[in-house]
Amino acid sequence: MGESSTTKKELIQISEDQKKVTSKTKQEILDEDSYTEALSEIIKRDFFPSLLTLEAQNDYVDAWNTNNPELIKEATRKLTELTTPTLKTPVQTPSTVTGTRGEWDTPISTSGSGEFKKPLPKKYNTNMSLDAFQSKYTSEDNASYPYNILLFN
Repeated sequence: MGESSTTKKELIQISEDQKKVTSKTKQEILDEDSYTEALSEIIKRDFFPSLLTLEAQNDYVDAWNTNNPELIKEATRKLTELTTPTLKTPVQTPSTVTGTRGEWDTPISTSGSGEFKKPLPKKYNTNMSLDAFQSKYTSEDNASYPYNILLFN
Protein backbone atom coordinates (compact mmCIF):
# COMPACT_ATOMS: atom_id res chain seq x y z
CA MET A 1 0.00 0.00 0.00
CA GLY A 2 1.14 3.52 -0.76
CA GLU A 3 1.04 6.61 1.38
CA SER A 4 -2.32 8.24 1.89
CA SER A 5 -3.11 11.38 -0.02
CA THR A 6 -3.72 13.35 3.16
CA THR A 7 -0.76 15.00 4.82
CA LYS A 8 0.21 13.90 8.29
CA LYS A 9 0.06 16.55 10.96
CA GLU A 10 2.47 16.47 13.86
CA LEU A 11 1.28 16.58 17.44
CA ILE A 12 1.62 19.98 18.96
CA GLN A 13 4.08 20.11 21.82
CA ILE A 14 3.59 22.83 24.41
CA SER A 15 6.88 24.18 25.69
CA GLU A 16 7.51 24.74 29.37
CA ASP A 17 7.18 28.51 28.80
CA GLN A 18 3.70 28.01 27.32
CA LYS A 19 2.79 25.65 30.17
CA LYS A 20 3.18 28.38 32.76
CA VAL A 21 0.61 28.29 35.47
CA THR A 22 -1.99 30.39 33.70
CA SER A 23 -3.86 30.30 30.41
CA LYS A 24 -4.65 33.20 28.10
CA THR A 25 -7.61 34.11 30.35
CA LYS A 26 -5.42 33.90 33.48
CA GLN A 27 -6.80 30.53 34.55
CA GLU A 28 -4.58 28.00 36.27
CA ILE A 29 -3.96 25.01 33.99
CA LEU A 30 -4.55 21.54 35.46
CA ASP A 31 -3.77 18.20 33.87
CA GLU A 32 -6.82 16.47 32.38
CA ASP A 33 -7.17 13.90 35.17
CA SER A 34 -7.02 16.50 37.95
CA TYR A 35 -9.45 18.80 36.15
CA THR A 36 -12.07 16.10 35.54
CA GLU A 37 -11.62 14.73 39.08
CA ALA A 38 -12.23 18.18 40.55
CA LEU A 39 -15.29 18.76 38.36
CA SER A 40 -16.69 15.38 39.39
CA GLU A 41 -16.11 16.15 43.06
CA ILE A 42 -17.85 19.53 42.84
CA ILE A 43 -20.79 18.16 40.85
CA LYS A 44 -21.24 15.26 43.29
CA ARG A 45 -21.10 17.62 46.27
CA ASP A 46 -23.36 20.35 44.88
CA PHE A 47 -25.89 18.49 42.76
CA PHE A 48 -25.95 14.98 44.28
CA PRO A 49 -25.27 15.53 48.01
CA SER A 50 -26.72 12.16 49.07
CA LEU A 51 -24.33 10.25 46.78
CA LEU A 52 -21.47 10.39 49.31
CA THR A 53 -23.74 8.94 51.99
CA LEU A 54 -24.89 6.18 49.64
CA GLU A 55 -21.26 5.32 48.83
CA ALA A 56 -20.40 5.27 52.56
CA GLN A 57 -23.38 2.98 53.22
CA ASN A 58 -22.17 0.67 50.45
CA ASP A 59 -18.68 0.63 51.99
CA TYR A 60 -20.27 -0.18 55.35
CA VAL A 61 -22.14 -3.18 53.91
CA ASP A 62 -18.98 -4.33 52.09
CA ALA A 63 -17.01 -4.09 55.35
CA TRP A 64 -19.56 -6.26 57.17
CA ASN A 65 -19.34 -8.82 54.37
CA THR A 66 -15.56 -9.10 54.86
CA ASN A 67 -15.93 -9.76 58.63
CA ASN A 68 -12.82 -7.61 59.14
CA PRO A 69 -13.18 -5.65 62.42
CA GLU A 70 -10.81 -2.87 61.26
CA LEU A 71 -12.75 -2.29 58.02
CA ILE A 72 -16.05 -2.34 59.92
CA LYS A 73 -14.73 0.21 62.42
CA GLU A 74 -13.43 2.50 59.64
CA ALA A 75 -16.65 2.20 57.59
CA THR A 76 -18.74 2.97 60.68
CA ARG A 77 -16.60 6.04 61.42
CA LYS A 78 -16.92 7.33 57.82
CA LEU A 79 -20.68 6.78 57.76
CA THR A 80 -21.09 8.51 61.14
CA GLU A 81 -19.02 11.49 59.94
CA LEU A 82 -21.20 11.89 56.88
CA THR A 83 -24.52 11.53 58.65
CA THR A 84 -23.68 13.78 61.62
CA PRO A 85 -23.78 17.50 60.72
CA THR A 86 -20.75 19.48 61.94
CA LEU A 87 -19.16 22.82 61.16
CA LYS A 88 -17.04 21.13 58.49
CA THR A 89 -20.02 19.49 56.77
CA PRO A 90 -22.87 22.01 56.71
CA VAL A 91 -26.30 20.74 55.71
CA GLN A 92 -27.19 22.77 52.64
CA THR A 93 -28.70 22.15 49.24
CA PRO A 94 -27.46 23.74 46.02
CA SER A 95 -30.52 25.99 45.86
CA THR A 96 -29.82 27.49 49.31
CA VAL A 97 -26.10 28.11 48.80
CA THR A 98 -24.81 31.41 47.49
CA GLY A 99 -21.22 32.33 46.74
CA THR A 100 -18.39 30.03 47.72
CA ARG A 101 -18.66 27.29 50.26
CA GLY A 102 -16.77 26.73 53.46
CA GLU A 103 -14.34 23.92 54.09
CA TRP A 104 -15.56 20.42 53.14
CA ASP A 105 -14.26 17.11 54.40
CA THR A 106 -14.99 14.84 51.44
CA PRO A 107 -13.91 11.20 51.77
CA ILE A 108 -12.57 9.22 48.84
CA SER A 109 -14.97 6.59 47.55
CA THR A 110 -13.70 3.06 47.84
CA SER A 111 -16.85 1.18 46.90
CA GLY A 112 -16.08 -2.50 46.57
CA SER A 113 -12.33 -2.24 47.26
CA GLY A 114 -12.49 -3.17 50.95
CA GLU A 115 -9.97 -0.43 51.84
CA PHE A 116 -10.14 3.27 52.59
CA LYS A 117 -7.59 5.44 50.85
CA LYS A 118 -6.01 8.57 52.28
CA PRO A 119 -6.48 11.58 50.00
CA LEU A 120 -3.39 12.89 48.23
CA PRO A 121 -2.58 16.60 48.37
CA LYS A 122 -4.40 18.40 45.56
CA LYS A 123 -3.10 21.04 43.17
CA TYR A 124 -6.47 22.76 43.17
CA ASN A 125 -9.16 24.05 45.50
CA THR A 126 -12.69 22.60 45.26
CA ASN A 127 -14.12 24.66 48.11
CA MET A 128 -16.05 26.82 45.65
CA SER A 129 -19.02 26.67 43.32
CA LEU A 130 -18.79 25.03 39.91
CA ASP A 131 -18.86 28.42 38.17
CA ALA A 132 -16.09 29.79 40.38
CA PHE A 133 -13.96 26.67 39.79
CA GLN A 134 -14.32 26.91 36.02
CA SER A 135 -13.46 30.60 36.15
CA LYS A 136 -10.27 29.91 38.10
CA TYR A 137 -9.07 26.65 36.48
CA THR A 138 -8.94 25.09 33.02
CA SER A 139 -7.62 21.84 31.54
CA GLU A 140 -4.54 21.39 29.37
CA ASP A 141 -6.71 20.63 26.34
CA ASN A 142 -8.85 23.74 26.85
CA ALA A 143 -5.75 25.91 27.32
CA SER A 144 -4.06 24.56 24.18
CA TYR A 145 -7.10 25.13 21.97
CA PRO A 146 -6.22 28.74 20.94
CA TYR A 147 -2.66 27.64 20.04
CA ASN A 148 -4.01 24.77 17.94
CA ILE A 149 -6.41 27.07 16.07
CA LEU A 150 -3.57 29.49 15.28
CA LEU A 151 -1.34 26.69 14.00
CA PHE A 152 -3.99 25.10 11.79
CA ASN A 153 -5.34 28.35 10.29
